[in-house]
Formats: sequence, structure tokens, C-alpha cells
Amino acid sequence: MKRSILGLMYLIQGMRKAGVAVDQKLQAIGLRADAFDPGSIIHPSLEWDVLKVIGQDVAPEKGLFIGQHYALAGYGPLLMLLVTSENVRTALEQGIRYQALTHLTGVLSLKYTAQKVALCYAPEDLNSDLGLLRAQCEISGTYKFIQDLYKMMGLSVPQMHIELPFAQPENLQALDIYHDYYGAELQFAAEYAEFWFDADVLNVQIPSADKMTFKIYESKCIAELERLKVDELAPSLVQRVKDYLELQQGVMPTMAETAQALQIPERTLRHQLQQLQSSYKQIREQLIKDKALRLIEYKEYSIEMIAELLGYSEPAAFNHAFKRWFGHSPRQYFK
Repeated sequence: MKRSILGLMYLIQGMRKAGVAVDQKLQAIGLRADAFDPGSIIHPSLEWDVLKVIGQDVAPEKGLFIGQHYALAGYGPLLMLLVTSENVRTALEQGIRYQALTHLTGVLSLKYTAQKVALCYAPEDLNSDLGLLRAQCEISGTYKFIQDLYKMMGLSVPQMHIELPFAQPENLQALDIYHDYYGAELQFAAEYAEFWFDADVLNVQIPSADKMTFKIYESKCIAELERLKVDELAPSLVQRVKDYLELQQGVMPTMAETAQALQIPERTLRHQLQQLQSSYKQIREQLIKDKALRLIEYKEYSIEMIAELLGYSEPAAFNHAFKRWFGHSPRQYFK
């Protein structure tokens, strides 16, 4: 299942704040974060390819700070579904039901005891530095999400006991940083992340609850899940290249940059595409053609703006290409 690109965008934003030279790393593979389309979706395998580039040599512990830059606004209809839920129990259950709409890559669940309940998060990978970095980001981001959501709903944040699936830092200064963020009730070396609070919290009524609005956003969440289910199977090489080139607007990555991002030697990429009766040039041109038609049919952009969005240095070059593709100039197509 594909995911919103917003998770990757917030990760990049957090890395910038943490002092990681993320923009230089992206530039090496032909990408500009500021040119990403916030409404686009990305296959997890491609997101991982990009993460391997930008996360290289970044200490996993930095994820504690990076994850604090995930924002509520990125959750769209899911956020509205949660804040219009009847009570905290319903909100938690809906968050788990629609966790594919979050920025998380692991698995959410609930755990109960006689007096306590925990929101649990099992990260996808805790065995590599890159996996640990992403887990630190996502667990830190989840804690911030819980706090921000309670404030948005007009509720007091409940006291929590938190367990983390990481080794306790030996450095006391580093340990203090964890306690400053997660609080005194903190335990390390757990099987996965657990946010424990009193079970009575489940019955707390949400002031912004609204059954009609809840139903509206429930249907929007279902529709968004269906959109993300497109191409659920592992993408072909042609699709991987296409997905990569679709990440941003403007000048597209070169074949060499695309090969580097996908961690395939350029010659191998060229040969494998030839075996699939395709080429980088064909994929790139078809993608530009599709984008050109979508932008023109949207009728909100001038020809000059469309040319710029598609990476052309001047409108005349775009006009020439468009006429070669479709037999009409863009202005004739407008009519």
C-alpha cells in the first residue's frame, strides 16, 4: 500500500532542524524537497530508497529530535475523524483502524490490564541503524501527536508511563534528554513502544464530538484507503522509475541520479529497462505528457507556469514539445 508523501516531507524538515545536510543529500539524487507535491503518494519501497540516502551516517538517537517536527495538519481527514469521535476509546480504535493514513510504518495496537491501557507501537525494523533512526522518529512523533491531539480536543494530557524499545543511553546527558521529552515515567529495552495510562481515560468524552461530522470523515478515510491501495504489489522497475520521477515538480532527476537513488548501477538500469521494452527517456517523456495534460485541463495555470512546473527553461520549448506530442499547441488545446 502506498503512503502520503507528507511523512517523508516532515522527516526531511526534522532533519534540517537537527542540522543534517539533507538538502545536499537529496540534490545528489536529483531531488528538491521544496518541489515535492504534498498531495502525492509514495510506495514504501521508494520511500525507503530515499531514506537510505538522507539517513546515511545520521545517528539513530537524533530521531528523538527529528520526530518532534511531525505535525497534526498532515493527517487530513483522519485528524478530523479522531477529534469528532465520541470518546477517547473510539478515537484510539479509529486511529488503529486507519493507521495506514498515518506517517507510521510499523503496527499500532492496544493492550489492556485491569487498571491500565497502553497504545502500543511495533516498529518495522529495530536491527539496523537506519531502522532504529526511523523508529526513534516515529515513536517520538507519536508521543507528540498524542499531546497535540489532546490539546486540540480541549482535554488535559493524561499522565503516561512510557516504554521504549531502545537500549538505555549510557551517557547521563543523553539520558536526561530522553527524560526531558518523555517524562520521568520512562523505561528502556522494551519489546516495542508502549504508552500506558489509566483505563478510565478511555471513557473521557471528547468536547468536539459530532456524529454527523464523524460519519463524513469516516467515508473520506475509507476513500483515501482505497486510493492508497493502488499498486499494492511490489512495483516493477518501470513503475519504480516512474514513481521516483513523480516525486517532485519542475526539473526531473537525470537517469544517473535516478539510478543512484534506486541503488542500481546506471548501466544495469538502462539494460533492464531495455529488456522490459522501455527506457528512461520514454518513461520521462510519458510522465511529462501526462502531467502537461492534467495541468492544462485543470485550467488554473498559464502556459508559462505549466512550462515552469514541468521543468522547461522557456515556454517556447514546452510549446514545441506539446505540439510534437499532440499535434496542437497548448493554447489550441485550451480551446
